[in-house]
Amino acid sequence: MFIIFFGLISVPAGLDTLGLIEFLQQDRLLFAVSYSVGYLVFGVLLAITLQALQHALPDKNAALASLADRFGGIWVMLMMASGMTYLIGLDRLFHLVSIDPMQAQALYHSIWLITNALGGGIELVGGLWVLLLSIAGLKQNYLPKALHLLGLVIGTLGILTVLHAVPYLKDAFGLLQIVWFIWLGIMLLRVDAKVGSEAL
Repeated sequence: MFIIFFGLISVPAGLDTLGLIEFLQQDRLLFAVSYSVGYLVFGVLLAITLQALQHALPDKNAALASLADRFGGIWVMLMMASGMTYLIGLDRLFHLVSIDPMQAQALYHSIWLITNALGGGIELVGGLWVLLLSIAGLKQNYLPKALHLLGLVIGTLGILTVLHAVPYLKDAFGLLQIVWFIWLGIMLLRVDAKVGSEAL
């Protein structure tokens, strides 16, 4: 989504609502791909990550790890619900705009509100997941300490997005989390390889 929205899509300044809808229609496929990858595919990959963490954590029943898993599951549902709302909403929006432009504008604002509220306008749920998982990792001495310290920073940034008027909090949360996810994935693969070699 970062690549598409910051590299391939440039929304012209000063567009009214109908202008924005027309802009969406022009790049309909690109927006659909972006939200499919950014929300639906991300939701699936997040669910896989949760499953991997459940198998990898040394103490799966620890209270903090269990609570983190709950917030992770909620985040999966919010991401996928947001993506599906946006994609279905776009289809309805483009059908409606040629019939009733006034209703189409109202629908546009409704889609934006629901998608933004569920899927990233406030990153509280994702922030809580990363924060609790990082605290649990530090307590269990699991994976590198630096990874969990970065997770504490990212989780705090996510929680602070409830102050949505403060600029760049969401951007910092999203960009740092990409680094954190890559690092976490590498560590989980190493753990899996180590367990596999010990089993042999």
